[in-house]
Amino acid sequence: MNNGPESFNVAVVGGGIVGLHVALGLLKRNIPTTVFERTAQFREIGAGLGFPKVAVDCMRALDPRIADAFDRIAASSTGSLRWADGYTQEDIRLRGRPHDYEVTAGGPDSFPGCHRAQLLDGLVALAPPEALKLNKELDNIEDRGPDEKLLLQFRDGTTAEADVVIGCDGIKSRVRRVVVGDAPAAYPQYSHQVSYRALLDMGQAVAAVGDIVRGQLMYLGPGAHINTYPVAGHTMVNVVAFVHDPDERGGPVGGGVSVAKGDVFETFAGWGPVVRALIALLPDRVDSWAIYDTHDHPLSTYAHGRIALAGDAAHGASPHHGAGASMGVEDALCLATALAEAAGSLRDAPPASSKREAVAAAIRAYDAVRRERTQWVVRSSRVAVDMFQQSGAEGGRDGFQTELSERSHRIWDFDWQGMVRETVDAFHKEQ
Repeated sequence: MNNGPESFNVAVVGGGIVGLHVALGLLKRNIPTTVFERTAQFREIGAGLGFPKVAVDCMRALDPRIADAFDRIAASSTGSLRWADGYTQEDIRLRGRPHDYEVTAGGPDSFPGCHRAQLLDGLVALAPPEALKLNKELDNIEDRGPDEKLLLQFRDGTTAEADVVIGCDGIKSRVRRVVVGDAPAAYPQYSHQVSYRALLDMGQAVAAVGDIVRGQLMYLGPGAHINTYPVAGHTMVNVVAFVHDPDERGGPVGGGVSVAKGDVFETFAGWGPVVRALIALLPDRVDSWAIYDTHDHPLSTYAHGRIALAGDAAHGASPHHGAGASMGVEDALCLATALAEAAGSLRDAPPASSKREAVAAAIRAYDAVRRERTQWVVRSSRVAVDMFQQSGAEGGRDGFQTELSERSHRIWDFDWQGMVRETVDAFHKEQ
């Protein structure tokens, strides 16, 4: 660990999947890092999670152990995303090919999925215990001047000091509130979508619905859609239904509300036989989540002096591209690269170069590299759900397939190595 006079330390606020990726990447580069998590244990909201190959490549570049941990729990994929008309009364299971649209990601296993909690457990196991602090809910961050560390103040009355703070505390980010104040961008915005989520036993699902549940398939229809895909080594099926909500105000941010299965079934009563069979398998009570994002009031910058925002704290997107977590992993690699450059510059620089200037330049470089791409994903996710719930683009079937392919490949075909090079160049320009 680099603890010389010119070294710096980092506080990561938020111990979710993105925060732990950031911390592990920094620790791998010998940058002292501590994670402050507000809850009593590390936990993730939601069930299934998919990563394109580019995100797994970024994991490996952050720390090969991360990719190894992911590989151990990942369920293989067909290498494509598939959509079907869920509203048709035809039994699509009787077709030779049940899906109407397909976008290929690049080959087998190019979009593996996992269970969120399993991934989080694997990440926690990789971090040194002394780097993880629980029950630390952030209240404020005080900048005490150019020659002092930032002071983190927690709700329990304790404090911590750090040269750099990275807010990875999700869509309800307290760090975002601290740096933005009471501006509209400080708060998440309702996307007018409600989700219903459940995990089904694969054996029971196959027995009731058929082999169609063994692979990913999204069912499209008016005002709603359902996505299904295997997780937990193909032992379970993740089912997520999304329904448009015209109300101006949504339910609680980041919190689930238990609803009766009958409420969900009523929404999909007129849908096709496969969708009705899936809904019938749901448990008697289903978790309902209002979906929030940062679409209406995007941040003008992710860099605030020595404070950075990453993941959903910076660019919370609705989940309709399945890209939120992978964007956070890319953020982590960019931040690790920029801060490693800052650490190197301090070791090699003349005495006039200060830690404050170096780390601020690293954070500005991160913002310059990441903001355009991540905010495009936020916007594109809103476009995607409109397409899903109108059963196609204005150009009909061909238009739907073409547009979804272009949008998906913009996410999947990202040049992460180019991002690393761009980050290094941006840091040296910012100095």
